[in-house]
Amino acid sequence: MNRDLLLETEKLARSWAQHEAAWLRDYLVAGVEDPRLNLQSILSRHFLIHALAQERFGLLMQHEYRFAAALDWLLCVARLGGDAEGRSATLHALRRRSDNAEGLEIPQFVSQTFADLPAEASGCTVPNYLETFLANEDSAEGQSQSIDEVLNTFSVTWNRVLGTHFPTTGPKRVRLAAEAEEGMPAGSHERPPVLSLLEPACGSANDYRFLERFGIARLFEYTGFDLCEKNIENARTLYPGVRFDTGNVFEIPASPETFDLCIIHDLLEHLSPAGLEQAIREVCRVTRRAICIGFFQMDEIPEHLVRPAEDYHWNLLSLPRMRDLFASQGFTAQAVHIGTFLLRQTGCPKTHNPNAYTLFLQRATGGHN
Repeated sequence: MNRDLLLETEKLARSWAQHEAAWLRDYLVAGVEDPRLNLQSILSRHFLIHALAQERFGLLMQHEYRFAAALDWLLCVARLGGDAEGRSATLHALRRRSDNAEGLEIPQFVSQTFADLPAEASGCTVPNYLETFLANEDSAEGQSQSIDEVLNTFSVTWNRVLGTHFPTTGPKRVRLAAEAEEGMPAGSHERPPVLSLLEPACGSANDYRFLERFGIARLFEYTGFDLCEKNIENARTLYPGVRFDTGNVFEIPASPETFDLCIIHDLLEHLSPAGLEQAIREVCRVTRRAICIGFFQMDEIPEHLVRPAEDYHWNLLSLPRMRDLFASQGFTAQAVHIGTFLLRQTGCPKTHNPNAYTLFLQRATGGHN
């Protein structure tokens, strides 16, 4: 690693080490960043499920997008959180297919979601979580418990569905969708090993904890690393049996194509231009099949807008330049603008971050698909 990247590494490590371990543990797991509702976290989970099952659970995935949009709206309407009368009026309006609840405008996508629930998808029932949310208990404790149960709707659902389709006993193995597509009879040969998964900048198991809660983590051989030792200590405390290492995305200690898949959240915008290119080279070098990356600052501009911020960066990245960088490493990119995706999938016209993108990257040359 050259001198400039070593210096950048020191600054990045210092910028995170200044925070208390407890703050790091709870960072990016609440509010609009709650991985149960944050669309980019949902897309990364779906990326992993798709790697195992292809299109098998597409309808259930669409229901989860609508869930995220509708619950986000409900949670943003403050009066529904603390006003039993307001919740009751909203529930009454939804039951009547009204677009107004005593002066509160109800978006059409929320009304449509309510009307379509409960629903059958992938062999399970998606309950009417909106009704459950609005009919919760009047006490503060009852409200909190009920809301948390509603937020866990899809963690319960995915656990049930994945447990049925991918039961595991003994060594952690899973039959890939490709095996079924090839017409191989059940039990014709040993099931292939689970796919290996890498997560650079894993934080304090910020997203891994939801891979585990949703029943996804058991289907992969996971490795996470982070530059901040406090984050790794937190992650190991939460999940002592999982591999979490202190590591640097500029120099990943792994052979080429060691990992089948890779997921990354909110990392690349914080790097210098040279650091960004080196991180992409390393991530692409060690990933055999596909990568899913969530960006919080990206736009369709010709060049990166580089914005140093003390010990790190807060860059606005260029989508065309990122495509070119990944193409130079043998990966083709499918770009998803989160606001546009949300509108098309759910009818919700509003997103909390208009510069959020997720890139799905597939190795185009070499390796195996």
